[in-house]
Amino acid sequence: MNFWAPEVYEYHGRYIMFATFRRKDNDLLGTAVLSAEQPTGPFALHSSGPVTPADWSSLDGTLYIDEENQPWMVFCHEWQQVGDGEVCAMRLSPDLSESVSEPVILFRASEAAWTTPFHSQRFPGTGNYVTDGPFLFRTAPGSLLMLWASFVDGRYALGIAKSPSGSLTGPWLQEPEPLYSSDGGHGMVFRTWEGQLMLAVHTPNRTPEERPIFIPVVEDGDSLKVSPMDRQTG
Repeated sequence: MNFWAPEVYEYHGRYIMFATFRRKDNDLLGTAVLSAEQPTGPFALHSSGPVTPADWSSLDGTLYIDEENQPWMVFCHEWQQVGDGEVCAMRLSPDLSESVSEPVILFRASEAAWTTPFHSQRFPGTGNYVTDGPFLFRTAPGSLLMLWASFVDGRYALGIAKSPSGSLTGPWLQEPEPLYSSDGGHGMVFRTWEGQLMLAVHTPNRTPEERPIFIPVVEDGDSLKVSPMDRQTG
């Protein structure tokens, strides 16, 4: 079975997992919702199947709760289907079991100046722009940031898009340089028990060699940057 990119959240007293699967009905990718009573599982299917569009190849769903307490799934519309990979969002029902809106395209990969075309052995002779692994983070001043991954000259990299309005629907502005470009991506940000802000990425981008690494980061105005103590890893 093909499945990957699980994310787990505590939500209304249960633990919710978003995970990407290859569909049985059309061989495309889709993100489904699972749930459990505790973070270690066992997880059972919560949605009736993928909540992303049935005719889209979609992956890497992440949860976002907006200012009106409305849950959204932010996900990628895969480059293998659209060429220029997209980051999209759609509203979910309050119990997260189904979508309740059509997808909205937030931005496309080529909008970022730092991305370069990805040449796939599966699609020789073509240039494609990849979107992977969105994750939302709100800064202290109130800007909404999105970490997302793509490629720079064949190396996996992590960039930042910014919604200065603080709204999920944007408009989204791309930072000119990647946050991390040492063949790692699909990042998430968390705080340690001591309050240190950390970036988690997987690297290198080669199966089965990828492993998580944790990099100290700091808020820099309305953005993020690698902590000065850890510049060598950026």
